[in-house]
Amino acid sequence: MHQILALMFLLFGVNVRAQERPLSPKARELTQALAALRTSPDDSATQERYLKAFPHDYKEFLNLFEQDHELYDGHDFVEALSVAGQDHETDLGKLLVGLAKDAHHDADAPSYLQHSTAAYAARHPKTFAELFKQLPPEKQTQLVTFLADVENHRSYSAYQKIIDGLNGIGEDKLAIRFKEARMKRENNLTIRIYRKAPNPVPD
Repeated sequence: MHQILALMFLLFGVNVRAQERPLSPKARELTQALAALRTSPDDSATQERYLKAFPHDYKEFLNLFEQDHELYDGHDFVEALSVAGQDHETDLGKLLVGLAKDAHHDADAPSYLQHSTAAYAARHPKTFAELFKQLPPEKQTQLVTFLADVENHRSYSAYQKIIDGLNGIGEDKLAIRFKEARMKRENNLTIRIYRKAPNPVPD
């Protein structure tokens, strides 16, 4: 009986793979670039190849990594950015800031992007601040809101490190924007929790 079940699962897996559509040129390029990066993570040219292959437009990012899309959920691809950026700090920053300025928090790939961008900003506050200031005001606001949009800031240490890093390089006004965004997010969560709380039963 166990052998029959095992054979059924094997045949099912083969059938599913047979029905899979071939990857699009963009997905195939990125997948090949990731494989090369895993083989030679310290090679600068391989790192650059990966950064160039990665989507630079948020719509394209979602088209690859959203649920029911080719490379869902994108975790390995987003995580690899930190490796690809080892020798390419500015290029990685441009990529992350360029995506995050249009992003909205959601599960899976957008969440990975959020945490990768926050980690970058915490690690490279000077470069991040320079790239941030190049954005139009509305995109600056959207980026800060995106990074602040988490359920629990106590477990989100990278965000406080962004603030500390900005203060450390004299970007006090920018640090205040991040503080205010966090406060706004926490206040909104408090209001939402309060509204969901059951009304007390009168005596």
